[in-house]
Formats: sequence, structure tokens, C-alpha cells
Amino acid sequence: MDRLMKQIQQAIRDQGKTGYFVGGGVRDLLLENRERIQDLDFVIQGDPKPLMDGLREILGGTLVEMEKKVPLTRLVLKDGLMLDFMEMQGKTIEEDLKGRDFTICAMAYPLDGPWPMKEDLLIDPYGGLKDLRRNLIRMTSGDVFDEDPLRLIRAPRLMAQLGLDLDNDTARMIREKSHLIRKAAGERLNRELFLILKEKRSHYYLSYMDRKLDLINKLFPEIDCMKDIGECKYHVVDSWTHSIYTVKVAESIIYAHGFFEDHIRENYERHAEEKITKDHKRLELIKLGALFHDIGKPSAKKVDTTGRTRFRGHEITGAELVKEYGEQLKMSRREIEILYKYVSLHMIPLVLYKKNDVSGKALYNFFEEAGKETLDLLLIALSDIVSTRKLLEPTEEMGMFKIHVEYIANNYITRYRPIEDISKVISGKEVMDAVKLPEGAFVGQVLEDIKKAMFYGHIPQSKEGAHRYLKQYFRENEEK
Repeated sequence: MDRLMKQIQQAIRDQGKTGYFVGGGVRDLLLENRERIQDLDFVIQGDPKPLMDGLREILGGTLVEMEKKVPLTRLVLKDGLMLDFMEMQGKTIEEDLKGRDFTICAMAYPLDGPWPMKEDLLIDPYGGLKDLRRNLIRMTSGDVFDEDPLRLIRAPRLMAQLGLDLDNDTARMIREKSHLIRKAAGERLNRELFLILKEKRSHYYLSYMDRKLDLINKLFPEIDCMKDIGECKYHVVDSWTHSIYTVKVAESIIYAHGFFEDHIRENYERHAEEKITKDHKRLELIKLGALFHDIGKPSAKKVDTTGRTRFRGHEITGAELVKEYGEQLKMSRREIEILYKYVSLHMIPLVLYKKNDVSGKALYNFFEEAGKETLDLLLIALSDIVSTRKLLEPTEEMGMFKIHVEYIANNYITRYRPIEDISKVISGKEVMDAVKLPEGAFVGQVLEDIKKAMFYGHIPQSKEGAHRYLKQYFRENEEK
């Protein structure tokens, strides 16, 4: 970092320009959070493009023209670090900083100064350094949220990432302006929400956005309805409180190194780290699934003839709702499909538990339906049950349901996942060649029969086992 900054300073001097290091990079260096820095922002007096061309020759990387209100040119280095250069807005750096949202992001360091940074040379018109020392996020003015409503969610996102508190006046202003969040573009809201979900205490900040900021219900209106229902024979709190607690329990399991048996835990850790999109991991989707697992309860609420409140079918109405939310947030098709599966299938592990049915057939059917989301669903179901029972009976031992979940997870990992894609063991063409079958639906049925035979332990999970099954299968059919 120090070498890079000195190269940028030298390039600016060589071109006779005046430049400043600004924004989040300044803040993160002052917080000594270098590992969080993914981009560095600079303000240049005059057109920055000639400077960018020179820097590309020195540093390599790719130049990208960004379409924003303020012209911005980005240099993406080979290690992924992004350098953003913007022409100064106004005649002075102080005028430029007026457009920033929070005081801790409205500091600048002159690039003709020494490096590493000297605090006494900081340009800090709004007291950002003082706020950093007080662990506070504070707006630069009351107009910042009107100028860009995305800042309403950016504040709790910064809280989650940096571990800072929100200034009381800023929190009050966000609450007053919370309705404006609907004006922000879905893809930008997506980014901020998932940055919150990346943090280890997502549940706290999701709850804070509701309790203190009256904000999250503006993104997901059904939340207000969830607060009015849910208390019944099994729930002592409303559905929204239960859902937040479910995320909390899920996080406590996810980040606990000794919760599951080692081989199951290791599989969970690898699985949770899978990238679903370029920027989103499976772990963040699991948290969102835990948050939304009961989102369909308001629309499914019914009172039966005995006066008992029921929510039959809430998993289906909820799945349709999360599909709408995913589309509004411009989530990828795969992410929406995964979330839909989380909500629509989250009751199955509990149903199997109540029926005391972990037979091979029941598990195979579950694994076929859940697919690659099996481990996710087991974790959501476990978190759901723990959060329900711990509020109902705080001293209750939850070991039996945990054992149930571990048993199913172990069967998935050892028996089903190796043959989940049976074509990796034996292909349709190999089946046709081995038994002289024409291409058609019957081949698919044979492959499915081989998969079941392997899962039930009738044949080894290998190519040899598959060929053995084929010979026996067609010998028996010829004899009939």
C-alpha cells in the first residue's frame, strides 16, 4: 500500500497536478483496517484522464469509465484493488467534501504531503477524525439522504462493518426519511444488504434497522404484518421477532467451531464459502433464508373451528414472496431459486422428525428435492426449532433435534452427495453402449435406478458397481 501511494504521488507531481486522497480509504487507514480496503478514491484538480493513462503504464491494470453523475475513471489493478479518480467538484477540496454523506467519509489528505499520512495534515471540515475517536457515524448535513436515499442503508452497513455507533440525530433523520429508501435502485440496495449479511452479527444490524431506524420494513413490507401474527401454541413471540432470533441462532451455529462433529462442520464450512455469484457466498443466502423462512405466515394465517391459529401452507406463500423480493433486489436467477427452495422446503426436516422417519426412502426423496441446498435447509430448520423452543422452554435440551439433523447431514454427505450427479459416475452414453439401448427417456430411468441402488447400498458407488447393476438388471428383464 505505501509503495503504491508513493507511486501515485509521484505520478501526480510529474504531471504538475494537485490531488487528494479521500473517502473510505482515508477512514479505513485511520482505523487501521487495511484488510478491508478494496478501493482507493482520489480527487484531482482538472481532468484526471491524462494522469490515469500514465498510471496504467506504471501500474498495469485496466481502465474503466464509470457512468455516474460525477465523471469518474477507475483503474483496476491485477490484484483486484480499484483506484477511482474523480475531477474535483468546486474550486476547493472543502467544497468537494460537501457532497459526502458521513463525517468519517468526508476527510481528505493532500497528496503533496508526506506518506504515511500525518494526522495534522488531514483536511477535515466536519470533524470526522473526532467522530472516529468517539466511534460515531454522523451525517454531514440533514440533506444527505434526500440527495441519495441509498445512504439510509449505507449507515447501518458501515456500523456493521466498522463496529461503530450511529449518532442520535443521524438515526432520527434516517427514521424520518426511511420511506425514501424505495427510490434507491435494486442493484445498489442488493450490494448494501449483502455487505451487512457478510458480517458475523448480521442479526443485530437487521434488528437495529427495524427497531431504531424503521427502515427494513420499507424494503420488505410484509415484515410489518409479521409483527402482528405468529403467537400460537408453539410461538411465544411474533413471527418477525422469531425470524430475527432464527438468524441469530444460525450465526451462532455457523461461527461455532465445535457445534457439529468435525467432518460435518468441515463440510458446512466449505459449503458456506461457495460463491453463488461473483460477490455473494452461500453463507449470506443462508442468513437471508433464515430471516425469510416464515415470511408467508401473514398471508397463510387461519383460525380453525377450535379457535387455534394455524399457518398451513405458509412455506408456499412465503416462497412466492421471496421470489418477488429477489427480483426487486436484482438478484441472480440462481440466488432467487435457492431462496425459493429455502422457504418452500424449510419444514421438511421437522416433518421427518415428528414422523420419526429417517428411512432410506424418506431421506432420498428429501435429498432429491433439496439437492445442493440440503445442508442449508438442515441448518435453517435447526435454527428455526432452536429459536422456537428456547423462547418457549429456555431450559429445554435441544440435543435430540440436533442429532436428527446431524444424522440427515451425514447421510447426505456420505451417501447422496457422491452420486448427486450420477453422470459423474456413469453417463447415459455408457449405459446405451453397455446394453445396446437407443437414446430416449428409458435411459434416464435406468440412470435413476442406478442412483437409487447406490444410495440404498445395493451396489458400490463406482463405475464398476453401475455396470454390475446393468448386467443384472437386463438379465432379469430378459428372463421375464
